Amino acid sequence: MTEPQVHERGASRENADVSLLWILAVLVRERRLMIAFTLAGIVLPVTAALLRTRTYTTLFSFVLQSAPDPNTSGIASLVGQFGISLGAGGGLSRSPQFYADLVLTREVLAPIALDTYAVAPGDSTRMPLAKFLNISGADSAVVLERTVRRLRTSIIATGFNRPTGVVGVSIRTRSAQVSLGIAERLLQGLNHFNLVTRQSQAREERRFLEERVTAVRAELDSAQDAQRRFLERNRVWQNDPRLTLEMQQLTQEMQVRASVFQTVSESFEKARIDEVRNTPVITVIERPSLAARPNSRLSALILLVGTFAAFSVGVLIVLLRDAWRRQEVIGHDPAVALLRTEFKRIRGPASP
Repeated sequence: MTEPQVHERGASRENADVSLLWILAVLVRERRLMIAFTLAGIVLPVTAALLRTRTYTTLFSFVLQSAPDPNTSGIASLVGQFGISLGAGGGLSRSPQFYADLVLTREVLAPIALDTYAVAPGDSTRMPLAKFLNISGADSAVVLERTVRRLRTSIIATGFNRPTGVVGVSIRTRSAQVSLGIAERLLQGLNHFNLVTRQSQAREERRFLEERVTAVRAELDSAQDAQRRFLERNRVWQNDPRLTLEMQQLTQEMQVRASVFQTVSESFEKARIDEVRNTPVITVIERPSLAARPNSRLSALILLVGTFAAFSVGVLIVLLRDAWRRQEVIGHDPAVALLRTEFKRIRGPASP
């Protein structure tokens, strides 16, 4: 019989001494210690769950307004699966993901961080958000940055549904009134950003089109003057092929200039309207409301995980104590012998 086989049989005999029944017997023998660990695994998680600060969540959701173009409805449905929105003219517009990210930008969050909020319903006094979040500092800029960071990382959560394009926002604080106040300010911030951005773009477009209207009007006047001078020089031109062709060219040029002038003028009027338009770009589907109950503390889950972890630690400690006791009394532990045998197998035969 070879040496590995002898070791294997010896390890098998020794392993019989540490069967599942032996482990069960050891656990029963150390039942007081196991009960203590299990009770600790129950008491500590329950205490931690009860000591957790109650939080309240306010939700709201919205979708972008758009005037669908029947010629691009199929393309809009296709690209909508990738979070891209097609505007009325078939061009790319801001996607729902843009607005989900916009909620977390400093442009929107800074005014919210500087605002004050009522902490309790019916409370006439308002508290600065930084003080409510226990953020302190000597420099106001540092306090503002910390408040914005707290809003961005631990209070506000955003996301959007790709098939529908609905953007959802949730705000979680330890006050239902503050959660509602932040949600309302977020909606105001989004509408203000859209309004200012759209009006600014329309203002620049109106200035450009105003210049174009002046230039195109001058070109149209020039074409009309050319046709008028031609008619003044040629009272009878219908019977002359050369003059007829020239008249047709002048007429076509004037018609083209008139068409361009009409198009630019319509765009100019539209830009003037957009410059003063204050209608919202987003449609609120679910408006923020005061949370009726606090968020779940996940007590059952914490209790289950804590009890299992404490029981597992107790089993490990009991088995290690038993192995140490066996090592002292018997002089060897079957588990140690088995581990040594397996480590030798893993390392392979020793090199000569």
